[in-house]
Amino acid sequence: MVIRRYWRIAVFAPFVGFLLAAGVAVVMTDAGSGETEFRFWFVVRSMANYGVIGFVIGAVALLGGLAAIAIADRHLTKSRRLRVTVAAFGAMGGVVLLSVTIAAVLSVMDDGLYAGITIAFGLAFGAAASVVAAVMVLYAERLSR
Repeated sequence: MVIRRYWRIAVFAPFVGFLLAAGVAVVMTDAGSGETEFRFWFVVRSMANYGVIGFVIGAVALLGGLAAIAIADRHLTKSRRLRVTVAAFGAMGGVVLLSVTIAAVLSVMDDGLYAGITIAFGLAFGAAASVVAAVMVLYAERLSR
């Protein structure tokens, strides 16, 4: 039942993550300065790199949000507000869990200096993923009525 209602989110969430991260790459790389040909390929490469990271974050947020909805409201009988809230917290939890896992791997590899930064970025990306997840679930709930 959960998959039937939220299949659009399952299809589009990783691509939304890709597009949001690619947009961040455009903002971060000053596309208007320097040599235009070199700068253009630099921006394209940055968009691809950031986009892949956004794709992974979108997929993890999707899994976290759907798992949280499936745990909290398996038969979709509770309120819409509960499902939106649970999806937002689940998406943030999935992204933070990913960042904690990466930080643990960095610590094991004797590169623990970046562990705290990784967790901080995970919290920031998790907050963004929770907002996007809430909006997407709210939209799916409105379409189902």
